[in-house]
Amino acid sequence: MIVSEAIVRILEKEGITDAFGIPGAGINGLYKFMGKCNISHYTVRHEEAAVHAAGGYYRASGKLAAALCTSGPGATNFTTGLYTAMIDSIPLIAITGQAVTAQLGKDAFQCVDIATIVASVTKKSWCVTDKEKVVETFHEAFRIAKEGKPGPVLIDLPLDVQNAEIDFEPDSYTPYPVEKISPSEEEIQKAVEMLRKAKNPVIIMGGGVVEANACEQCVELAELFNIPVITTYMAKGGIPIDHPLNAGHAGIQVGQPIGNQVLMDSDVVLGIGCRFTDRHTGSIKEYCGNRRFIHINVEPKEINKIFPADLGIVSDAKLAIEALLKETIKQKVEKKENTISYLAGLRTALERKTNQNCIPIHPHRVFGAMNEAFDSDTLFTTGCGITQIWSGQLQKIDKPRHYLPSGGAGTLGYDIPGAFGAMTAKPGKRAVAVMGDFGFTFHVQELATCAKYNRPVIVVIVNNAYLGLIRQNQKYAYGYEYAVEMKENHGFVDYVKVAEGLGCAGERVFKPEDLVPAMKRAQKSMKPYIIDVIVEEQADCSMGNSIDKVVEH
Repeated sequence: MIVSEAIVRILEKEGITDAFGIPGAGINGLYKFMGKCNISHYTVRHEEAAVHAAGGYYRASGKLAAALCTSGPGATNFTTGLYTAMIDSIPLIAITGQAVTAQLGKDAFQCVDIATIVASVTKKSWCVTDKEKVVETFHEAFRIAKEGKPGPVLIDLPLDVQNAEIDFEPDSYTPYPVEKISPSEEEIQKAVEMLRKAKNPVIIMGGGVVEANACEQCVELAELFNIPVITTYMAKGGIPIDHPLNAGHAGIQVGQPIGNQVLMDSDVVLGIGCRFTDRHTGSIKEYCGNRRFIHINVEPKEINKIFPADLGIVSDAKLAIEALLKETIKQKVEKKENTISYLAGLRTALERKTNQNCIPIHPHRVFGAMNEAFDSDTLFTTGCGITQIWSGQLQKIDKPRHYLPSGGAGTLGYDIPGAFGAMTAKPGKRAVAVMGDFGFTFHVQELATCAKYNRPVIVVIVNNAYLGLIRQNQKYAYGYEYAVEMKENHGFVDYVKVAEGLGCAGERVFKPEDLVPAMKRAQKSMKPYIIDVIVEEQADCSMGNSIDKVVEH
């Protein structure tokens, strides 16, 4: 069997049903067989977008997709997408074409050592120069991508290897089982005892809980104790919005006043599947205070990485939560008192306003309109900048795997291809890309991909004609403003025409009362649709260096 046919059969055996990519001379050996299999292929318009689409696909569904491209600059364009997936623990299979093995290291046309380049932004990368190791490499690649803390892998395939013949029987191929780490009984007993003795404990639900499909069990654990649940940015939607134990987010940017207050009032913190990174914690001194921390993570290196945990538990999030539930029932733990009334009071007192009625439109009003116009089954993507922060602070998400941001990387240009991938994974759902006017121009070409494949992605542009977050940083951190205004985005730049030129539709909105009707029209159009909202140019977003010193704007 030709190696490329064997690879395609392996992809099918591993459950790949969708792939995103761009064919090219360096990978056409593999593409010959992509057209003869049961994998749907979507040709994107930039290689980076292929990886973002595969990432959005997984974020929405929990199912792996593949990203394919040719050698040289095609392969190097994968790098940012791989970093975006790696930092958020998103597994995917990236396959790149390569020059023939005899040309490696000889500066041949479009010959670059992509496996080395992406080594730091993948769980593992290979350049397979021995045809007999192709099957073994793919077998191992899928296991590595899924097992433990998940992430992307890359396999680079020289063209002569793609076209070589090997002995391979597809029916003999069986995917590796994915092993899951269980917690020790002693550690679980200690954790429950710490929570039982605490006066004001809190659970931090991280993205690892979503990854483990354990959100319902995590909420059940909170209900047994009657304690608040704070979600990290990557776990937004992990607990229903109206659940009485929902304490929102904590953090110095996408955090919310209620989440920060609940954390400051706590004495024991149970962090599950979270990493305690800088935009969540801010100043470590204030964040830790006199609190005691129980940290559960599937990756041993994550525990004690930011600050020492009082109790560290290496475990799959779902297995740990199930063990905690069992032990909590066994110990007959009494519920904490007054939690629900305490949270209800905070929720009323600290909720940020989204009903401003002014022209130019206040940015907060855009998110209030989205909360009203889109139902709980809508998928949302967002990349980076001041718009992403407002989105994290203000959007109300009711279900896990429905808010799909570029979290750790904050990648401009992730939004639209990520939404395309999400809709491909979940064709019955609508996807909305939320971004600023500057971010819109990163990979806007993927609107044509959405139009070609009939993915009616809606793009909401919060257009302040500025590099808004950078302007705010310059203003408050340095006392100046330079090279950040983009007045043309309120003037001669016409994003509606851009959308129309790419086979989509759109409109501009200037008045707050027109926001919800525009969003309803977008949904009814059943076409990719942009809503270019002209907002106040210099509105700031709430943030700070410490969770107890967030400046509200």
